[in-house]
Amino acid sequence: MFPTEDTLIQAARIVKSYGTDGDVMISFPQEMSEFLQRQEPVWLFYDSLPVPFFICSFQSKGPRKAVVHFEDMNTAEDAEEAVGKDIYLDPARYPDLAAASGTHVIAGGNNDGLTLEDLIGFTLLDQKGGTTGTIADIQDFSGNICLELSDSGTLVPFHDDLIIDIDIEKKTLTMSISEGLL
Repeated sequence: MFPTEDTLIQAARIVKSYGTDGDVMISFPQEMSEFLQRQEPVWLFYDSLPVPFFICSFQSKGPRKAVVHFEDMNTAEDAEEAVGKDIYLDPARYPDLAAASGTHVIAGGNNDGLTLEDLIGFTLLDQKGGTTGTIADIQDFSGNICLELSDSGTLVPFHDDLIIDIDIEKKTLTMSISEGLL
C-alpha cells in the first residue's frame, strides 16, 4: 500500500538538474543526510500520487546539499521535470526519524510551525512588495542564517525580526531588506 502525503515527512527538495544523465541537486536539513543515504525508497509526487524512487548514488556537496541519481531517472528531461519537487520519507521505515526532524521553527504570527526549510521555493518580497527572487536554499554560517536566491545566488540575511509577512498559500515571504543589499 502506498503512503499518502499526510503520512510522509518532507526530507529534501530537488533544487536543480545536474548534468545530462538525470542527476539532480537536492537541498535538505543537515540532520536528514543519513536518512537519505539508506537503501529505502523516497517518495516524489507526480499528479498528486506518490511515486517511489531509490537513490542509486548520493554525492555530498557540503552538509546540506548533494547530487543524487535516482533509479529510472536517466535523462536531463526527467531531471528537469523533477525540479522543485519535495522528497518525502515514510516514517514507518525510519523509527528514529522523529528525533532528527527538529529544525528551526519560524517565530511569530500564525506560521503553523513553519521551518526554515519550508521556505525553500517561496518567493522573497522586499518591504515595498517588490520581488527579489525565489528562495533556493538556506545557508547557516555559524548561526548567521541567510536565504540563497535561485537566479542570482545572492545571500539575504534572515532573522525572525525582519519578517513582515508570510503567506503560506501564495508561498511568499515579505521581509525588511536593507537598501543596497540586492
